[in-house]
Amino acid sequence: MNDNAAEYDEVRYLRAKRSVDDRALNHGVLEAFDAALRAISRPLRVLELGAGVGTMVPRLLDRGLMAARYTLVDRDARSLAAAAADLGRISGGSVQLDFVEDDVFHWLDASAEPPFDAVLASAFLDLVDVRELLPLIWRRLRPGAPFWFSINFDGETIFVPELAGDTEILARYHRTMDERVRNGRRAGESRTGRRLLEVIPASGARITAAGSSDWVVWPEGGRYPGDEAYFLHHIVHTIDEALSAEASLDQAALASWIAARHAQIDRAELSYIAHQLDIAGHAP
Repeated sequence: MNDNAAEYDEVRYLRAKRSVDDRALNHGVLEAFDAALRAISRPLRVLELGAGVGTMVPRLLDRGLMAARYTLVDRDARSLAAAAADLGRISGGSVQLDFVEDDVFHWLDASAEPPFDAVLASAFLDLVDVRELLPLIWRRLRPGAPFWFSINFDGETIFVPELAGDTEILARYHRTMDERVRNGRRAGESRTGRRLLEVIPASGARITAAGSSDWVVWPEGGRYPGDEAYFLHHIVHTIDEALSAEASLDQAALASWIAARHAQIDRAELSYIAHQLDIAGHAP
């Protein structure tokens, strides 16, 4: 697959990584969140932040958590439209779905919704300033409401087989995460997973479960399952985009590295690991 920006689509990427997330999600942490939800006797009002294409709601429904109203918030209209299309068949009866297109910070600050019974966010908190976001989240929840924050990147990207440029390229890629700014606000950091273990208790909330949720993708029998080859191409493209403006980086060496990684994916030779953490607990 050539590294042509026109070939990359966020909705396809979010759908392609569904199977990767399925393998990665920490079942012990999910079970802790599940148990906390089941301890609430009334019909649930569940908030999902950075909902993307809506892959998390079916995971909860598959566990039998049917009587709930889910509010899915995301700033990307195309992703929410895909979520509505994918989830339309399950809406109705004891399951109600609300789709909100808005910036999470703005919506949390301005929303007049009644307090929610639970909150979840997957592969999202490492894209925002969690120190600023957590107090806004807690204000929208009932006291002690359960939370489930999954797939939080924690500073390790590994490609196998290794290439000579890995150390410098991946270190600089992680640094771009630490330097991202969006709307005048920090937009995540490369070690969000471990940072949450500090900032969640500091915010007054309580952690009840935590564990690794690493993405691990490898070829099986000469091919990648599902659309995971596209997922890998998208990851490599993301690295390329993040580093293409780095004046101090040898751009010819970067282009060679990017081309080599795409070729390895095309030949089903590349394996990929990203270290991440899942965390569950209760709001203040």
